[in-house]
Amino acid sequence: MLIRLAESKDVPVVMGIVARCVRDLLAQGIDQWDEVYPDEETLREDVQSGSLFVAEQEGKIVGAVALNDEQPEQYRAVPWRCHDDRALVVHRLCVDPDHQRHGIGRRIMEFAETQARRHGFRSIRLEVYPTAAAAVTLYVRLGYLRVGEVRFPRRRLAFDCMELLLPEKSGPSRAPEPKLLPATPPAGQGGMPAGGGG
Repeated sequence: MLIRLAESKDVPVVMGIVARCVRDLLAQGIDQWDEVYPDEETLREDVQSGSLFVAEQEGKIVGAVALNDEQPEQYRAVPWRCHDDRALVVHRLCVDPDHQRHGIGRRIMEFAETQARRHGFRSIRLEVYPTAAAAVTLYVRLGYLRVGEVRFPRRRLAFDCMELLLPEKSGPSRAPEPKLLPATPPAGQGGMPAGGGG
Protein backbone atom coordinates (compact mmCIF):
# COMPACT_ATOMS: atom_id res chain seq x y z
CA MET A 1 0.00 0.00 0.00
CA LEU A 2 1.23 3.49 -0.87
CA ILE A 3 0.46 6.51 1.31
CA ARG A 4 1.16 9.84 -0.37
CA LEU A 5 0.27 13.51 -0.22
CA ALA A 6 -3.10 14.17 -1.81
CA GLU A 7 -3.56 16.35 -4.87
CA SER A 8 -6.53 18.51 -5.85
CA LYS A 9 -7.69 15.86 -8.33
CA ASP A 10 -8.00 13.37 -5.45
CA VAL A 11 -10.62 15.38 -3.56
CA PRO A 12 -13.70 14.07 -5.42
CA VAL A 13 -12.51 10.50 -4.85
CA VAL A 14 -11.97 11.13 -1.15
CA MET A 15 -15.39 12.81 -0.91
CA GLY A 16 -16.89 9.68 -2.44
CA ILE A 17 -15.23 7.59 0.28
CA VAL A 18 -16.47 10.00 2.94
CA ALA A 19 -20.04 9.78 1.60
CA ARG A 20 -19.92 5.98 1.67
CA CYS A 21 -18.51 6.06 5.20
CA VAL A 22 -21.30 8.39 6.34
CA ARG A 23 -23.95 6.04 4.92
CA ASP A 24 -22.24 3.06 6.55
CA LEU A 25 -21.96 4.81 9.91
CA LEU A 26 -25.56 6.00 9.92
CA ALA A 27 -26.71 2.47 9.05
CA GLN A 28 -24.96 1.38 12.26
CA GLY A 29 -26.60 4.17 14.25
CA ILE A 30 -23.35 6.15 14.51
CA ASP A 31 -23.84 9.87 13.83
CA GLN A 32 -20.19 10.89 14.04
CA TRP A 33 -20.23 12.36 10.53
CA ASP A 34 -23.03 13.68 8.34
CA GLU A 35 -23.76 15.54 5.11
CA VAL A 36 -22.30 18.73 6.62
CA TYR A 37 -18.95 17.42 7.84
CA PRO A 38 -16.48 16.48 6.44
CA ASP A 39 -17.12 18.62 3.38
CA GLU A 40 -15.30 19.24 0.11
CA GLU A 41 -14.08 22.70 1.12
CA THR A 42 -12.37 21.27 4.21
CA LEU A 43 -10.65 18.59 2.13
CA ARG A 44 -9.49 21.16 -0.41
CA GLU A 45 -8.03 23.23 2.42
CA ASP A 46 -6.26 20.09 3.63
CA VAL A 47 -4.76 19.59 0.18
CA GLN A 48 -3.73 23.24 -0.12
CA SER A 49 -1.94 23.13 3.24
CA GLY A 50 -0.25 19.81 2.51
CA SER A 51 -2.13 18.08 5.34
CA LEU A 52 -4.14 15.47 3.41
CA PHE A 53 -2.69 12.04 2.65
CA VAL A 54 -4.31 9.26 0.65
CA ALA A 55 -3.77 5.52 0.84
CA GLU A 56 -3.64 3.66 -2.47
CA GLN A 57 -3.88 -0.02 -3.28
CA GLU A 58 -3.11 -1.05 -6.85
CA GLY A 59 -3.46 2.58 -7.91
CA LYS A 60 -6.89 3.03 -6.30
CA ILE A 61 -7.48 5.42 -3.38
CA VAL A 62 -8.99 3.42 -0.53
CA GLY A 63 -8.50 5.76 2.42
CA ALA A 64 -7.40 9.19 3.56
CA VAL A 65 -6.33 11.17 6.60
CA ALA A 66 -5.42 14.76 7.46
CA LEU A 67 -2.39 15.21 9.72
CA ASN A 68 -1.34 18.52 11.21
CA ASP A 69 -0.81 20.23 14.55
CA GLU A 70 -4.10 22.17 14.60
CA GLN A 71 -6.12 21.39 17.73
CA PRO A 72 -9.79 22.26 18.18
CA GLU A 73 -10.47 24.89 20.83
CA GLN A 74 -12.21 22.20 22.88
CA TYR A 75 -8.88 20.42 23.37
CA ARG A 76 -7.73 23.14 25.79
CA ALA A 77 -9.83 21.66 28.60
CA VAL A 78 -8.61 18.07 28.08
CA PRO A 79 -6.05 16.74 30.61
CA TRP A 80 -3.57 15.51 28.02
CA ARG A 81 -0.77 13.32 29.37
CA CYS A 82 1.88 15.09 27.31
CA HIS A 83 2.14 18.66 28.55
CA ASP A 84 3.89 19.81 25.39
CA ASP A 85 1.03 21.34 23.40
CA ARG A 86 2.79 20.66 20.12
CA ALA A 87 1.17 17.37 19.12
CA LEU A 88 0.33 15.73 15.83
CA VAL A 89 -3.45 15.62 15.44
CA VAL A 90 -5.34 13.07 13.36
CA HIS A 91 -8.34 14.46 11.45
CA ARG A 92 -10.86 12.94 9.03
CA LEU A 93 -9.46 9.42 8.86
CA CYS A 94 -11.59 7.32 6.55
CA VAL A 95 -11.34 3.98 4.77
CA ASP A 96 -13.70 2.97 1.97
CA PRO A 97 -16.28 0.53 3.44
CA ASP A 98 -15.49 -1.92 0.63
CA HIS A 99 -11.89 -2.10 1.84
CA GLN A 100 -12.36 -2.12 5.59
CA ARG A 101 -11.13 -4.81 7.96
CA HIS A 102 -8.02 -5.40 5.87
CA GLY A 103 -5.61 -3.43 8.04
CA ILE A 104 -5.73 -0.19 6.04
CA GLY A 105 -6.71 1.93 9.04
CA ARG A 106 -3.86 0.42 11.03
CA ARG A 107 -1.40 1.15 8.23
CA ILE A 108 -2.57 4.75 8.03
CA MET A 109 -2.19 5.16 11.80
CA GLU A 110 1.29 3.62 11.67
CA PHE A 111 2.12 6.14 8.95
CA ALA A 112 0.86 8.93 11.24
CA GLU A 113 3.13 7.68 14.01
CA THR A 114 6.11 7.60 11.64
CA GLN A 115 5.37 11.17 10.57
CA ALA A 116 5.05 12.29 14.19
CA ARG A 117 8.40 10.77 15.13
CA ARG A 118 10.10 12.15 12.03
CA HIS A 119 8.98 15.67 12.82
CA GLY A 120 9.73 15.64 16.53
CA PHE A 121 6.23 15.46 18.00
CA ARG A 122 5.97 14.04 21.53
CA SER A 123 2.40 12.81 21.17
CA ILE A 124 -0.45 12.10 18.78
CA ARG A 125 -3.95 13.26 19.65
CA LEU A 126 -7.37 12.50 18.22
CA GLU A 127 -10.99 12.20 19.15
CA VAL A 128 -13.32 9.34 18.34
CA TYR A 129 -17.05 8.82 18.73
CA PRO A 130 -17.61 6.41 21.63
CA THR A 131 -20.11 4.27 19.72
CA ALA A 132 -17.56 3.70 16.93
CA ALA A 133 -16.43 0.51 18.64
CA ALA A 134 -14.16 -0.74 15.86
CA ALA A 135 -12.26 2.55 15.73
CA VAL A 136 -11.91 2.68 19.51
CA THR A 137 -10.59 -0.89 19.49
CA LEU A 138 -8.04 -0.05 16.80
CA TYR A 139 -6.71 2.94 18.73
CA VAL A 140 -6.48 0.98 21.99
CA ARG A 141 -4.56 -1.79 20.24
CA LEU A 142 -2.13 0.81 18.92
CA GLY A 143 -1.46 2.06 22.44
CA TYR A 144 -3.73 5.11 22.61
CA LEU A 145 -5.27 5.93 25.99
CA ARG A 146 -8.51 7.79 26.68
CA VAL A 147 -7.73 11.02 28.51
CA GLY A 148 -11.00 12.95 28.42
CA GLU A 149 -13.85 14.03 26.20
CA VAL A 150 -15.00 16.95 24.08
CA ARG A 151 -18.30 18.02 22.60
CA PHE A 152 -18.99 19.34 19.11
CA PRO A 153 -22.12 20.89 17.57
CA ARG A 154 -24.76 18.63 16.01
CA ARG A 155 -23.53 15.50 17.85
CA ARG A 156 -25.57 13.63 20.45
CA LEU A 157 -22.58 12.32 22.35
CA ALA A 158 -19.26 13.64 23.53
CA PHE A 159 -16.17 12.41 21.65
CA ASP A 160 -13.52 10.45 23.53
CA CYS A 161 -10.11 12.11 23.37
CA MET A 162 -7.25 9.66 22.96
CA GLU A 163 -3.51 10.16 23.03
CA LEU A 164 -0.37 8.22 22.19
CA LEU A 165 2.83 9.33 23.91
CA LEU A 166 6.00 9.05 21.87
CA PRO A 167 9.34 8.56 23.66
CA GLU A 168 12.04 11.13 23.26
CA LYS A 169 14.91 10.15 21.01
CA SER A 170 18.10 9.33 22.85
CA GLY A 171 21.43 10.75 21.80
CA PRO A 172 22.64 14.28 21.17
CA SER A 173 19.99 16.96 21.28
CA ARG A 174 19.15 18.84 18.14
CA ALA A 175 16.94 21.74 17.20
CA PRO A 176 13.33 20.73 16.56
CA GLU A 177 12.34 20.39 12.93
CA PRO A 178 9.79 22.76 11.42
CA LYS A 179 6.13 22.01 11.85
CA LEU A 180 5.02 18.86 10.08
CA LEU A 181 2.49 20.69 7.96
CA PRO A 182 0.71 24.03 8.01
CA ALA A 183 -2.32 23.83 10.24
CA THR A 184 -5.80 23.60 8.80
CA PRO A 185 -9.06 24.43 10.56
CA PRO A 186 -10.51 21.18 11.94
CA ALA A 187 -14.09 22.27 11.17
CA GLY A 188 -15.44 20.58 14.24
CA GLN A 189 -14.34 16.98 14.33
CA GLY A 190 -11.41 14.80 13.53
CA GLY A 191 -10.61 11.23 14.34
CA MET A 192 -12.13 8.54 12.18
CA PRO A 193 -15.48 6.91 11.66
CA ALA A 194 -16.15 3.41 12.92
CA GLY A 195 -15.81 2.20 9.37
CA GLY A 196 -12.72 4.29 8.91
CA GLY A 197 -10.24 1.49 9.37
CA GLY A 198 -11.30 -0.60 12.25
